[in-house]
Amino acid sequence: MGGLRCGELCGLQIRDIDLDKQTLHVRHSVNRGKTDRGTVQYGKTKTESSVRNVHIPDAIMPMLRQHLCDYCDISTPDSPVFVPKRSKIMSQTTLERQFAKARIKANRPDPTFQGLRASHATLLMLQGGTLREVMNELGHVSEKVAVRYYQLTVAEHQSHIVDTLARDFIFESSR
Repeated sequence: MGGLRCGELCGLQIRDIDLDKQTLHVRHSVNRGKTDRGTVQYGKTKTESSVRNVHIPDAIMPMLRQHLCDYCDISTPDSPVFVPKRSKIMSQTTLERQFAKARIKANRPDPTFQGLRASHATLLMLQGGTLREVMNELGHVSEKVAVRYYQLTVAEHQSHIVDTLARDFIFESSR
């Protein structure tokens, strides 16, 4: 959902989720400071355009509500959405370690956070999303970055659209 970066996901707080409007506000990221060393802290997003609002799909709402009830202190706005066991803020390395365990358990060692982000962007395009919509969803200002890294080619889809175009052209020209 939303194609969030790992640090943006770690940085989510209760106040960033508007359940009534089904909106997730990406306002900050988690890092270890300017030199990427030190204690884990809330910081700025990667770029100014990374600050954005992301729609929460209907299908995700029941799972999100359940997660918030089961694992979060919803009475405290600055409470994290992903609560670590040993610290106040979930670090990227902790989340990536948990994600690695889940990949192994699912027998899918290949997905990465970056790969999920690219898949999200590609699937948005395949569902009819515009380049601008994908850029907004991922927090990009550069078309070059969006196209180069996040608009992947899907061979089956490309074959389908070429076949459809040819069929429609031949049908139209035979009239």
